[in-house]
Amino acid sequence: MESRSKVVRQTNRRRALIYAALGVWTLICLFPFYWTVATSLKRPLDIVSGPVYLPLVDYSPSAEAWRYILFDSGDRFFERYLNSILVASASTALTVFLGALAAYGLTRYRDTPWLAVLVGGAIVLMIGATLLSGVPPVLPIIAALIASLCAASLWRKPYAVQNQLTTFAVLASRILPPVVVVLPIYVMAQHSGMLDTRVALIFVYTAANLPVCLWLLQPAFGSVKSDLEEAAEIDGASRLRVLRDIVAPSAAPAVIAAGALVFLLCWNEYLFSVYLAPDRAMTMPPLLAAQMSLREQQAGSDAEEWARLAAAIVAMTAPAAAAAGLAQHYLAQRMGLRP
Repeated sequence: MESRSKVVRQTNRRRALIYAALGVWTLICLFPFYWTVATSLKRPLDIVSGPVYLPLVDYSPSAEAWRYILFDSGDRFFERYLNSILVASASTALTVFLGALAAYGLTRYRDTPWLAVLVGGAIVLMIGATLLSGVPPVLPIIAALIASLCAASLWRKPYAVQNQLTTFAVLASRILPPVVVVLPIYVMAQHSGMLDTRVALIFVYTAANLPVCLWLLQPAFGSVKSDLEEAAEIDGASRLRVLRDIVAPSAAPAVIAAGALVFLLCWNEYLFSVYLAPDRAMTMPPLLAAQMSLREQQAGSDAEEWARLAAAIVAMTAPAAAAAGLAQHYLAQRMGLRP
């Protein structure tokens, strides 16, 4: 009995040390965000007078910086903020939807029309290259022939090999650095009249993040049909209904986690936004990067500018933190860690 109580005391001390270390590390990680929030609530005199930490104790909070960026700023902050919310939300929804369809197809379908898909894609590329960029037709024709030969060689491959090749091809597109493809995408957007539009950003963000979503969802969907799926198909349920009512709910944690990650990637994306949306559809990352560059050039700028920049950073961080928090709360509930 005494040895058991000794073990319990040692376990409690070890747990207390672990929680203390985690608490200290949490404070270290959260302090920059807290300092940014505190700076956004300071007056210019509080910023230049020295480090003051606690509102209502060291200084009186002021919402002047927030009022300026939301209502009086000439940078159209609210418009950029709305663009970021709409583009990130729409891109996330479309990416998760298409990723779920792709993951379900790669793990359930056994008759993949390789030849039709690859040849059709090559023909689309041939037409697009000929009409948009003025490439001589002979080059797309050669590309279509090569794609046809590749499709013919893959036609007799086993189902597992076909799906592995498809998954590898999709994931390989993510390996390519975005800076390599931004110029061709810019040319296509310019010729199609979609430059500086939210729709262009939504399509590009969806295409860029679809491999990540597929990579996360495919293991969660499993590699074979479950008994419940087979029973539903025997009862006459369509594949789309099976995906919606059976597969997706069972893989809901993976879907939520993938959606949260895709939202963060879309929300923080800078390169495509700065090239494809220079004015009307500009999102928050290019705006904040421009503001940071301006502050670096103006080393002696007014302290009120730093408060406004801090307020913009807090506003930029809030949706991402909310998305991560909601995803974590949902996953904790599904795992039984919270009531």
